[in-house]
Amino acid sequence: MKKLIIIILGLLPLTTIYAQTDSTLNRTIVVENEYNPTVIDASKVNVLPKVEEPTVAKKTVEYATTSRKIIGWTKESMIPIERDMMKEKASRGYLNAGYGNYGNALLDAGYLWDITNVDRLKVDFLLNGMNGNIYCPMHKRSDDWSSRWYDTKVKVFYNHVFKPVTLNIGGSYMSQVYNYLGTDSANSLAWVGENKHQHNTVGDVFVSIASCDKDLPFQYKLQTGFLYFSQKYSTFGSGNFDTGFYVINEESSNNHANYKPDKDIEKKIHTEGEIWTGLKEEQYLGLAFGMDNMIYSPSRMPNYTSILLNPYYTIEGDVYRAHLGAHIDWLSGDNGGVDFAPNVKAEYIFQNSYILYVNIDGGRQLNDYGFVNGISRYWKMDEFLKPSYTQVDAKIGFRASPMSGLWFNVYGGYRMVSNDIYSLSTLKFNEPNKGYYTVSFVQSKSKVSYFGAELRYSYKDLFEIGINGLYQGWKTNGLFEYTDDVLLYYAPKFKMDIYAKGKVYAGLNIDGGLKYIKRYSNKLNDVNDLHIGANYEILKNISVFSQVHNLLNKEYGILGYPQEKLSFLAGIKLRF
Repeated sequence: MKKLIIIILGLLPLTTIYAQTDSTLNRTIVVENEYNPTVIDASKVNVLPKVEEPTVAKKTVEYATTSRKIIGWTKESMIPIERDMMKEKASRGYLNAGYGNYGNALLDAGYLWDITNVDRLKVDFLLNGMNGNIYCPMHKRSDDWSSRWYDTKVKVFYNHVFKPVTLNIGGSYMSQVYNYLGTDSANSLAWVGENKHQHNTVGDVFVSIASCDKDLPFQYKLQTGFLYFSQKYSTFGSGNFDTGFYVINEESSNNHANYKPDKDIEKKIHTEGEIWTGLKEEQYLGLAFGMDNMIYSPSRMPNYTSILLNPYYTIEGDVYRAHLGAHIDWLSGDNGGVDFAPNVKAEYIFQNSYILYVNIDGGRQLNDYGFVNGISRYWKMDEFLKPSYTQVDAKIGFRASPMSGLWFNVYGGYRMVSNDIYSLSTLKFNEPNKGYYTVSFVQSKSKVSYFGAELRYSYKDLFEIGINGLYQGWKTNGLFEYTDDVLLYYAPKFKMDIYAKGKVYAGLNIDGGLKYIKRYSNKLNDVNDLHIGANYEILKNISVFSQVHNLLNKEYGILGYPQEKLSFLAGIKLRF
């Protein structure tokens, strides 16, 4: 016992020393046991559902199928014969065929091939014309005019998308066959023997590229093309109008019966483009340009070159847009020089759908064969037509859409054009007592004030109505031997177009309207075309259509040529 007490007393100093050196040390020991409860159907909670990789359906790339229009070549013979009520689903092919009184005929077909995801080819064909007898009260003929004209046109367009640019290649060919209105039923073209018909050949080819890489420091587009216009039996300067005198050149003076004039041929090399870059957000600086090289044979017309430049700056904000530019145009030759015109556009937007706008523009218009042929196929040219130049065309307007489906536009302005062209109905003689009527042109400065309004309302896909009108007040600088009454004989003083279209029930759509033109001269009958049409889908992608024009059976003419009275066209439409 004494030994045990001695041992305990001996250990006491050691325990005291330990307590003193580790008095501040606090240790916490946590013992965790694995928690694995047994729960019924626990695997349904702890196991994640299987995740399937998303799949994206590959879609065919859709491209724009229209090319940029070539300046100065605006003749379009493909006139729509109806207004489609509903936007049709895209179809690769179409065929429209119709026939009517006055021998009216239509054959319109086309197809679109998606060769690959980046290649597309589009082909269109059009045959449009008439062959019938038309009453001629305005020229006091003793018999009807056996009118005949046919336009045949083929268009091809190819598109390829590269990574940085898009490439477009296209072309067209059009044949126009028609006969002039003679002073009687005898051959109006006396020099061509039994052939009573004139023949124009029109064609063009073009290639264009446009950037599509938005990361480039600048964007661009460029197009160049070749255009060809040929008139088989030349009417250039071979006779005097409004007289009984025939001008015979040296080659034909000895034997007029064997005289066959040369073709008139116009060739145009047209180039246009645009380059622009962004300065800051919503601000751009750019330059648009164009060049036309005109070549004629035989050399009755002078060859010349026209160069157009249009530098500009644009800015767009939340409630405004502005385009500030200028036209700087150069023309070669004796009639040439440098011309300037403004190119300014501005818009102020308030309440999102109300826009107050101002446009002040100008520029050059070449009065070449392609342009005058678009005015009338019965044209003739007695001398070189200088290019017209719009010195200023200032317009201010207000357009808005105050409610869903309703849209209107009200505007007014003033236009001043140097070397403006005026159309005249002229009588041309091949030889004594044998003549025919044509449309010739003279030039003088014009000053026109105008006011117009447009209104359109549509309700879903059930119906749409619209009206637009334009009043023009004309003044000219006059021309030797021509008063304003003569120069402005065919000038439109007031134009109005009213239309309506609607869906009667599923598959049946109807449309109608009125086209009215009041001429400057009171000696002419007003153009008054009241028309109606219908389209009925009898089977999927197969429908029949009809169109009736001049329901009031009015007598009127356009540029000296009488038009059809009550006429109709009916046919079938296929989509595939």
